[in-house]
Amino acid sequence: MIDQVRSAVTGNVGQVSESDTIDLRQILYFFWRWWKFILLTGAILTGVTFVGLRAVTPRYTATAQVLLDPGSQKYLGNLNTAPEVILEDAKIDSQLSLIRSTNLLRRAVETTNLTNDPEFNASTPSGLFTLLTQWLATVDEVEPKAAPSSSDTIPPDAAIRALRSSLDVTRVHRSYVVSISVTSVDPAKAALLANTVAEAYVIDQLNARYETAKTAANWFSQRVEGMREQVKQSEEEVTQFRKLLLGDYRLAFSELNSKLVAARAETAARRATYEQAAQLQRQDGNLETVSEVGRSPVISALRSQQAVTTQKIAELANRYNNDHPLVIRARAELRDINHGIAAEIGRIVSNLKNEYDVAKSREDSMQKSLDGISGAASGLDNSVRIRLRELERINAANKSLFENFLSQSKIISAQSTLDVRDSRIISPAEEPPVPSFPRKSLILSFVMVVGCFIGIVGGVAFEMLSPGFSTQREVEQKVGVPVLASIPLLSSKERTVDGKVLDPSDYCHRVPLSHYAEAVRALRTGVQITDVDDPPKVVLIISAVPKEGKSTLAISLAFSALKAGLQTIVIDGDLRHSSLSRHFGLEKSPGLVDFLAGTIGLEQTILSREGIMILPVGSKSQNPPDLLGSARVKALVEKLREDYDYVIIDTPPIGPVIDAKVAMALADKIIFVVRWQSTPREIVAQAIKRLGAGRKLAGIVLGMVDEAKVLRYDPDSLYSSRRYKSYYQGAGPDRKP
Repeated sequence: MIDQVRSAVTGNVGQVSESDTIDLRQILYFFWRWWKFILLTGAILTGVTFVGLRAVTPRYTATAQVLLDPGSQKYLGNLNTAPEVILEDAKIDSQLSLIRSTNLLRRAVETTNLTNDPEFNASTPSGLFTLLTQWLATVDEVEPKAAPSSSDTIPPDAAIRALRSSLDVTRVHRSYVVSISVTSVDPAKAALLANTVAEAYVIDQLNARYETAKTAANWFSQRVEGMREQVKQSEEEVTQFRKLLLGDYRLAFSELNSKLVAARAETAARRATYEQAAQLQRQDGNLETVSEVGRSPVISALRSQQAVTTQKIAELANRYNNDHPLVIRARAELRDINHGIAAEIGRIVSNLKNEYDVAKSREDSMQKSLDGISGAASGLDNSVRIRLRELERINAANKSLFENFLSQSKIISAQSTLDVRDSRIISPAEEPPVPSFPRKSLILSFVMVVGCFIGIVGGVAFEMLSPGFSTQREVEQKVGVPVLASIPLLSSKERTVDGKVLDPSDYCHRVPLSHYAEAVRALRTGVQITDVDDPPKVVLIISAVPKEGKSTLAISLAFSALKAGLQTIVIDGDLRHSSLSRHFGLEKSPGLVDFLAGTIGLEQTILSREGIMILPVGSKSQNPPDLLGSARVKALVEKLREDYDYVIIDTPPIGPVIDAKVAMALADKIIFVVRWQSTPREIVAQAIKRLGAGRKLAGIVLGMVDEAKVLRYDPDSLYSSRRYKSYYQGAGPDRKP
């Protein structure tokens, strides 16, 4: 992943990556390298957020749920006097707006006295304002201003607005349930306000229903009184007409008609009482509101027994378990009592039905008698009979209408006394145990994720800004030159032999089975196989910038060739800073410059150190490039090629000076040393381009590689050197020479 980002930002020098697909292993290696930084970034950001959240005043949200129940509106028959709540979306939205209305919230504000609450009244100083005032008064030695007393008259508008801003009224999904939530800094206050608003809404609905039912009952009462007068008047007209026209039947007709009126009134009353009881019985209503049921001594006695038995069951339940015989017997007694109450109520309703039937039969009998008397006057003129029938029809219509209004008036009167609610609280608000704001766990989790993401972005940025190469693959992709070997960086502990910390080149010589020596052997083998038909004998070692470990690698390569049985000579071609000569303590010995000047012979300049031959620099030169490009140097190298199996030339870096480019003509192959994660990629690319070695460039060596860290970039590159090679390195008889 980082390689691809780098490639997009810096561009490739040489060959391009063979694939643009995402390598999941590279992503895994990236997290392996930066997981501590990522977690640390997330932890720091989370810690700062946690400290910030501690300074934030927590707010608590309490929620009460109210059920809109339109089924209760037709509790007494089909007549509905209350405003019907049709639970469509628009109607429910209207109910939600009603809960947020100013009048309803004003009732809640007055009930809870929010006008003197600092949180809900901007005119009342808040707790922070009070503390600040007291502190300033202490500093200035001035008496602080007192907060407004509760006796001051404060308009409730500010408290209503504050309560509305803290109120959230929503419909729960697509149900008939309305959720009323209030947010406050005090959990108890939040629960109190939520319940107060819910109760205010329920009471408002109940009052509206009661007022409507009361208005309807008054209207029906007035209409019944007026219709009663109409019935009385129509009956009197019929009576007077019959008295004048029926002759001898006048007295009998009058008496019978009076009885019929009384019978009809009694029948209407019986029917109203029975229909009320039957309606309550069908809808499982409270039949005790019926006067006959409430006056029944049997029902009263059974209710007393029911209360005693219920108390007895409660006492037995506290003493025994549910399977105890006494508990079972007491519950059986309670069931018998309940059955007896139900049976007695059924009997009373049946008696009401019988009384209604008897009254109806008496009315029918009187009607027949009256019809008989009326039939006796059949001999009257048609015009008289037509008038009589007209009066009778008017009287009958008035009576029928009167009876209907009388029945409905009784139902409305009963309905206005019932506590039937269109809405009720099904879930009262409780004190919330945790604040709704800030949601610390959620915020901290989110901040942790954001912090880790920032850590990832930071890791990507750091790696994009990293100047050097991290893996062999990256070198080959960016530069287009193969990597011959990766030379590990040895710690002081690893280079300690017999209590002495050795130089890496000496360690390679003293411990030939170490993984460092194995990496140098891999380098030497890699150089050899670059030209299998004509193996190179003269090898030039260069770098782009100083301090790349070039001289140390030259000495280590010489010791490796010596262990392979090759006669090896190392030429210190760095005529400006002879690190190789200083390593062997030959900086003052005659060397290459003296030989080329003709002041000393070749045999006197070549010295032996621990089995390898060294040609030091010797005296200082004023013109190193011309000296390295001279014919005498070429002749010298050709002679050494004949006398030795392996010739290694250490030259200055190609970046600052041109010596290496001049000396390039002397070598068969060139080894380019790049320090791991140090040498800038652009400088390496420019140095190789400037060198222009072509086929002479055998490849690149990554030097001073921290194997513990490089495993996080590309475990495949050095995995074998740290795991599998140790298996074979430990198999030798002795690691020491």
